[in-house]
Amino acid sequence: MTSGRSFKWAELSGPQVAALARETEVALLPIGCVEMHGPHMPTGADGYEAEGMAELIAEREPAIILPPLFYNINDEMTCYPGTISLSPELMARLYEEICLEAARNGFLKIVFLIAHGGSEGVTQFVHHSFLQRRLWERPGFSVFDLRFHGLCPPEGVLETPRSKQGHGCEWEASFVMRFRPDLVHLERLVPLPEGEGPHYPKVIENAYYVVDWCRQVPKGYVGAPQLATAEKGSALTEAIADACARVVRQIKDWDPAREA
Repeated sequence: MTSGRSFKWAELSGPQVAALARETEVALLPIGCVEMHGPHMPTGADGYEAEGMAELIAEREPAIILPPLFYNINDEMTCYPGTISLSPELMARLYEEICLEAARNGFLKIVFLIAHGGSEGVTQFVHHSFLQRRLWERPGFSVFDLRFHGLCPPEGVLETPRSKQGHGCEWEASFVMRFRPDLVHLERLVPLPEGEGPHYPKVIENAYYVVDWCRQVPKGYVGAPQLATAEKGSALTEAIADACARVVRQIKDWDPAREA
């Protein structure tokens, strides 16, 4: 396998998948969703971001790329049109079986490459479920969460502060313009009022609870996505892919036996 190329599982023949498993243990699972991202972006934005980032990461640190997941939990977003939400129980079972199948094919280090914020509640449940039942020991695999949106962007790329980013924003619109510019339509935007933040605050402090997002983000997006450009998206994704590749490199070098 040659660095600088990415390898999508679904585009390879069976013998090619088997050959890759002899060269790398790492499989990347791009995790997106189908949900409202404002009038200017596709409902599948997170899935396109995750798949695009997986390709950039695999170019830097070779790994096989599992078919992306567009379906996900999305209970907070069902108040918007276009959202598809699956139950957390079903998603947990899906992650578990994908991991078992990846391991059966020889990929023993599976990375959940998370683009959809909120996925972590289920993915972390899967981690603990594997550990509790020692299920991961039989095929001998390990699972990792990597949420690339949590990595810091390079300074000077975005025009709006981080406090104004969050969903369908300058950051995210630029990301999608990097991978699928044909699906971003900034001309459809009605800019948000000056000073409107990413969320209308919840009224109960120091307690976790959920509400429909339309009560927090009535327009379905935040910030100033009208400032997004493909050039910003390229700068963001290249820098963050470098950071993700460093994480994947550590995963490749990690030996679970040393922590036994």
